[in-house]
Parts: sequence; C-alpha cells; structure tokens
Amino acid sequence: MAEQEDLLDNAEDTASARSLAADEVSDSAARHDARMAWWREARVGLFIHWGLYSPPGGLWKGQEVKASYAEHLMLRAKIPIAEYETIATSFRAEHFDAKMWVRAAKKAGFRYLIFTAKHHDGFAMYDSSVSDYNIVRRSPFGRDPLQELAEACREEDVKLCIYYSHSMDWHHPDSQGNTWDYPGNIGAYDEVESWIGDEDKRTRYERYLHTFALPQVKELLEKYGPVGLLWFDCGHKLTEEQGKAFISQVRQVQPDCLINRRVWKEPYGDYANTSDNQPHVRVPRKDWESIATLNDSWGYKATDHNWKPVEVVLRQLIDVVSQGGNFVVNVGPMGDGSFDPKSLELLERIGDWLRTNGDAVYGTDRSPLGKPPWGLCTIKGSTVYLHVFDWPRHGRLVVPGLRSRVAEAYLLADAERNPLPVRRTGEEDVVIDVPEAPGFSPIPVIAVELAGECDANPARRLFPEEYPNVFGAFDAEISGPSLRYDTGKKDRDNVMGWSSPADEASWRFRVCEPGSYKAVVTCGTEAQGTDGAAFELTLTVERRDQEVDHRTGMIRHSGGLYQFESYEIGSLTVPEAGEYTMKVRASAVSDGALLCLKQVVLEPDFGPEATGD
Repeated sequence: MAEQEDLLDNAEDTASARSLAADEVSDSAARHDARMAWWREARVGLFIHWGLYSPPGGLWKGQEVKASYAEHLMLRAKIPIAEYETIATSFRAEHFDAKMWVRAAKKAGFRYLIFTAKHHDGFAMYDSSVSDYNIVRRSPFGRDPLQELAEACREEDVKLCIYYSHSMDWHHPDSQGNTWDYPGNIGAYDEVESWIGDEDKRTRYERYLHTFALPQVKELLEKYGPVGLLWFDCGHKLTEEQGKAFISQVRQVQPDCLINRRVWKEPYGDYANTSDNQPHVRVPRKDWESIATLNDSWGYKATDHNWKPVEVVLRQLIDVVSQGGNFVVNVGPMGDGSFDPKSLELLERIGDWLRTNGDAVYGTDRSPLGKPPWGLCTIKGSTVYLHVFDWPRHGRLVVPGLRSRVAEAYLLADAERNPLPVRRTGEEDVVIDVPEAPGFSPIPVIAVELAGECDANPARRLFPEEYPNVFGAFDAEISGPSLRYDTGKKDRDNVMGWSSPADEASWRFRVCEPGSYKAVVTCGTEAQGTDGAAFELTLTVERRDQEVDHRTGMIRHSGGLYQFESYEIGSLTVPEAGEYTMKVRASAVSDGALLCLKQVVLEPDFGPEATGD
C-alpha cells in the first residue's frame, strides 16, 4: 500500500535525470537569488490538504479504505465519478475560517502557507472558470476558500502559495489515473515510457494538459494576487516538454513565483523536493525542501491517530534547516473546515518553540561544522546556533571544529542572555560550560556569537569518550555498481543493493588524539545461498592517503534486508591526531546475496586487546 503511494511523490532516482544546461531550466543566477530571497528567509511553512476527500475522512460506505493517504480515497477504493461527485452535495464546511487558518499558521511560526487548489481527484477548491467541478459551483458551501485565504494571508503577512496537481486528474476523461471509469486512460502508476508511443493516450493527454491543466494554472496566477510559489506534484508522469510548458506558463504570468522540482524532475524548478515524509535526507542541491505530516495521512483521516511527538517534528525541522533546506508541516482539516484538536495542539507547541528559538531557524544557513554527537547546528551571519538534542550531564558541551574566536555564548531561552563560560581546547574545538538543566524546552538552543566571520572545519570529530561515534549510512559517501541509498523514510535510513566487492561506503572524520575503537557494523542480509558475507573496514590517513589499519569480519544471514544485526569486527587503532577516511566494503558476497548497511559505530576500546594487533 505505502510503496504504491510512494510512486506518486516524485521519488524517482534523481541521479538518473539528465543534467540540463542552466538556460533550459532557469534564468540568471542573480534573478534566481532575488526570487528565492523570501523563501530562504522563511525556512518553515504550513501545507494544507483540504478537498472533496476531507468529509469522508478515509472512510467509504462505512468502511475504512486501506490507504496511508486519505486524499487517495477515490483511487484506492476505485469510486466511480458519479458516486464521488455526491460528496460535494453535502460539503458545507460550516466551520471554515480563513483568518483562523492563517492565524494558526502564523502563531505556529510558519512564514508561508501552501493550499491544495486541486488535488489528484480533480475537484477544484476555488472558483474555476475552466471547470464547474469546483467547490463554489457544486457545493452548498458556495464560497471561494482560496480567495478568502489570499485576503487573510495579505492581512497577516503570510506568503500565499498554491498546490496544483498538474499531471493527474481522476475526474477528467483524458487525464491519468482513473481507469475504472475510463479504461483507455493512462494508469495511475504507469510510467511515461508505457504510453508515450500510444497515439490515442498521448493525444488525449495532451488535450487535457492544454485545454484544462495549463488554463487552470493560468487562472490561479491571475485571480489571487501575488503567489509565492506554485507547488506541482507527480511531474515524473510528464514528458520533459510537458514539464517545461508549465514552467513557461508560470513565468509568463508571475515571473517571481517559485516553482518546485516536482513540475518535472531534477534539475527543473527553483528548488528541489525530497520524498513525502522523509525524515532522513541527502541534500539534493543548494535550495531544497522537505515536507512532513503530523500523523501519517496528508488529507484528514478519521482513523489516523499516529501523531508524531512535538520533539520528533522539531528534530526533523532542525535537521532540514541545519542542511540548508526548508521544512513544511502539513495539516489536513476536517470536512467541516476546522483543524482537529491534536493538530492545533502540536502547532501551538511548535510555535512556542519557534517564538523562543526562531533566530536559530529564520534566515539561517546550513551548519559550517561537522555533525556533532549531541545535536545539530545552524548559522546566520557571525552567530552559530547549537540545537542540543542530548544535554550533557557533565556540564561540558564540546563544539567541534570551531576555529573562530567566540565573543559570547548564551541560551536563547534566557531573556537576560547571561553569558556561558567558553574556553578553547585545541585549535579547532571549544568547550561551553552549561547549566545542569537547560530549563523547560523540548530542544534548547545556545547562540554562539563569533568575533568575526565563521572559520570552521566541517570534518566530523571522533570522540574518545562521552558520546557514541555513530556513522549512519545516510551520512556516508557511496560508490560502486549497485549501491544506493534507501528511501530515507521511517526506518529506511540505510544503504542497500550491496552485492559487489566494488561497492563502498566511506566517512571522513578527524581525531584529536590517538586511540583504539571497537568497530561495530549493523546490517541486514538477504541471500539465496548458504554462505555469509565478509566485511572489511579500512582506515586511511587523509594527508598521506595511507592505510593505517584494516579489519575484516563475517556477516551472517539475518533473515532479511531490514532484519538488522550488529557485528563487532575488531578494534581500529588511530595512531595520531589528524583527519581520516573510514571505508566499508564487502570483500566477499555469496551468489544472490544482498547486504543492507544501517550504520557503523566506533566505541572507545579501553580493554587489554586495544593494541591494534
């Protein structure tokens, strides 16, 4: 179920999209930077999924429809158009209040709001002149919620942005997705290559794009004032030329309106998107965005009570911003137009944190430091912000890689900005003495003001004590014929497809003193044969490109790629201070075997065996 739905979130292998000349996808760098300025400052936004799927709340004829996303109700239940249209006849949305929505977004600290003007089901949530299949013409609600939201956004100084499903429309006879009413249509999961040579499908689909989708995009940009961005979806279901047509349409009407990558594939759009609900990310390009729901579904789903704790949402927000991205949180209002109480509670708690710590988020850039073991960092100007997930029990917070002189450090939650003692330990690290407890805050933030520009070493530091040295697979650089990163979604922050001795994962780090570390590899295996696999782990000094240690270990079959087991494969000796590269290879893989790497942990080894022999 979830795997099929993932096919609708442009989660294609971006490495396979060909590189395009800059003038094919954008105008001058200066114009692009000017267009992106507000978005880079905003950093956080609110997505709102509200549509004809909202009143059923994931139920149809009294039964729950087995779909992770409630907005896919029509597709998953294969509801005939004539039946699905009847939802609109009782769509009264009696509690819809555009001002309340926008004020909730602003109170939560979000600087922009993305509203679903039309999702895949084809029902327009605005007064469309192109089609009367919309909330104004077909429902007793009879108002234009997008017009009201546009006015409320202007009043509250929140940037209005619009989502539009351009590639799929399950209501339109010439579009993609609905093959139960229109058996000759392109299927919801059909790849472009499967229909591009079919003259009937291609011709009808082109007709849909040029007489329906493109005109609706045009009217959205003409009717509601300045639009911050047009958020397209499922662009991988278009040809390149079709994707470019939507870019041209936006540029013709509102040249400063941003366009997301899902208008087609990489490297189109002003910024990149990760997959939906992807807590583990690899940064795709300079400007990028991650989107997440507060529970599992995007549209309102009455049975979805899998709410994320606010600490989880905040950690993901910080993780994204610390890597230079924007983070967008989604709410799916109920059919009556109101936000459910749990969503409001979570938004309020996010807002509480941002009111105190917003300086560490808005207008910041990616961390200049190597990833510390206690949390993450952001930077703005000459101030580095330390987001501390794991508060040190010993009262000492080591800030690795910071060469610049520190002018002062203080907790953002401290209104008096009482200075925290700072001392240097070596040329590249400082230590901040912190209180035993940071006060009430789900994630405390320390502001470190520098005496000048930031000078930092981005190499991660290895800690000989105090913290575990966890090298996650998603933080590795990979190479080889079959190795690839997994989806990055929940519990999928691993490297998979490992089937060749040429496949390799590597991490760079630095050490301040010699020492020995037990190497523990965590992975899963799936194999046809009976033999296991041999891992080898090497340590190389960067400045001499010289191997200084080498260990091997056997990996047993765990019973599946995601049945992770940990294996200690010996103790690595780091002979001196400096920068190193650690590499993991599978030196022997039995026929048909696949390996899935989760992480490598280097644990300080104080035992008698810690000799490196």
